Amino acid sequence: MQLALQRSGPSGTNVRRNSNLFLALVFWAFTYVLFTYRANLRYGDAYELLAIDRVVSTFIGAALYWLVLTRLIDGARNRPEKPLAVIATILPASIIILLVRVLLDQFNLGGPNGFAGDLRFVSVWGGYFGLWVSASFALRVMPRVNFKAELIADPSLRRQNGNGIARAEMLERLALEVASLPAAERKALLESFAMPIRYETADELEPRTRTS
Repeated sequence: MQLALQRSGPSGTNVRRNSNLFLALVFWAFTYVLFTYRANLRYGDAYELLAIDRVVSTFIGAALYWLVLTRLIDGARNRPEKPLAVIATILPASIIILLVRVLLDQFNLGGPNGFAGDLRFVSVWGGYFGLWVSASFALRVMPRVNFKAELIADPSLRRQNGNGIARAEMLERLALEVASLPAAERKALLESFAMPIRYETADELEPRTRTS
């Protein structure tokens, strides 16, 4: 329980920020390997393992993915139009990558692709980017939205959730109290819980229940 409360505080924010950076790095690595393999299929032995235009464009693409994760998926509140907002980021992100590729071609830092080759690159990258942002949104936001919708639809779930938290806190305090006992007393207490109830005890309690 205490760990859950701590994760919801500043430390939880730091964990989420670090996970976003890690996901952005993984996204960059996957996209770079993907387009390196694509260049190998297209150019054969003439392709370059380290290409400036590929490094820069995939790095900026990873930065855009991190921005969507941080500002939109995690930062914005859960609203009905949020899925559409996440999907709508695919087009502007693709346009930015296309402009970067064209600008690199103007400075002779790109490969022999031309505008048509850059457009094909961005079309593949845009689909890949859309897959990642959609999956990130579904994994992070949708379970939380569905849980809140269930609580709103059924108030009894809200009461059950509160009762469950209270029981968890009570069990945690009980476990701490038992752990603080001396070894002999703790052993005796655990043995008393493990001892099965005798039938005589139930028979002795039965008359009292009837008289009451």
